[in-house]
Amino acid sequence: MKGHELSSVEERSNQAASRAISPCYHVHVRTSQLNVGIVGLGFMGATHIDAIQSLDTVRLAAVASRNPKVLAGDFTGVGGNLGLEGKQYDFSSVNKHSSWRELILDSAIDAVDICLPTHLHLEVASAAVQAGKHVLVEKPMALCPKEASEMIEAARRAQRVLMVAHVLRFWPEYNALHRFLHDDSYGPVKSARFTRRCGLPDWSDWLPDHGRSGGAIRDLLIHDIDQSISLFGWPQTAAAPDAGPVDTMSATLTYSNGVTVTIEGGWLPSGAPFAMGFAAERQNGSMRFEGGALAIEKDGLSSPVTVPPLNAYAEEIRYFSDCCRFGHSPERCPPEDSLRAVKLAVLLEESRRNAGRPMPCTI
Repeated sequence: MKGHELSSVEERSNQAASRAISPCYHVHVRTSQLNVGIVGLGFMGATHIDAIQSLDTVRLAAVASRNPKVLAGDFTGVGGNLGLEGKQYDFSSVNKHSSWRELILDSAIDAVDICLPTHLHLEVASAAVQAGKHVLVEKPMALCPKEASEMIEAARRAQRVLMVAHVLRFWPEYNALHRFLHDDSYGPVKSARFTRRCGLPDWSDWLPDHGRSGGAIRDLLIHDIDQSISLFGWPQTAAAPDAGPVDTMSATLTYSNGVTVTIEGGWLPSGAPFAMGFAAERQNGSMRFEGGALAIEKDGLSSPVTVPPLNAYAEEIRYFSDCCRFGHSPERCPPEDSLRAVKLAVLLEESRRNAGRPMPCTI
């Protein structure tokens, strides 16, 4: 079996097709660039800064933080699991604000990129769209479905783009999985498994606090919950027994067509390395992403799959920018799906609290 290659031309074509949708928002961006203000300068804020600086259609116009050290561009004390520790940024041409309330009123920005603790998402996103700004908000969308619904309604009333940064929807290997599962030559889908785990994020003062982050299911495993919804839709049942210390689950989602999806992982004891992967089984082949290697197995042979070396964070922000600049709805990452991901996460948490009892999934 020959190796599979997904070219950057194909990737750009897919992205262009996903953006070719009917305008549904008033376009108020004044230049060819989207001027963005980032609220929250932790490790994810730094990740978004790096992504923005690689794009020609987006400009970092403002930042906001209560921490004067990071507001000056010094991120040497910022922790995380993406290897961004020790970075320095030049914010000399960027408007600096000590509060998110100041930033959303900054006339220099078109959009607000929210990288704050999850319990603040609703308040900040609602205020931002009411101030006339488009909003990109980090996952999870909110702590509960009610808050997520209120965010969607606020954006609808303000006629502003609202998108949740579910970065796996732009990750090359996961895009390859989507194509594999839509290729009829491999026969019916039988099952899929997603894994994601890392050590308890003790470098953060808010992530281990379930009242602010929602815990591992809503903060970390929401990535794989969202992939399940994107690929397979809404399940019939969900069961999620605990998978061990510290904050983990081994969930099984069942679907009306007989497909089963497993989601495993969570926060392990401090110091455990980060790992993610997936496996999808079809009647005539399978695809696996393990240890950073992607391959298709068919007829007893394994063939590596090459994907373009895209920065998924840059691709999601580029896509968000295009939606804002051209007045498009974010069809590739719709907020309604992000709401469903929060709903399913809450159901899985309820199952885990009840020793993995299967929960009926009603929308």
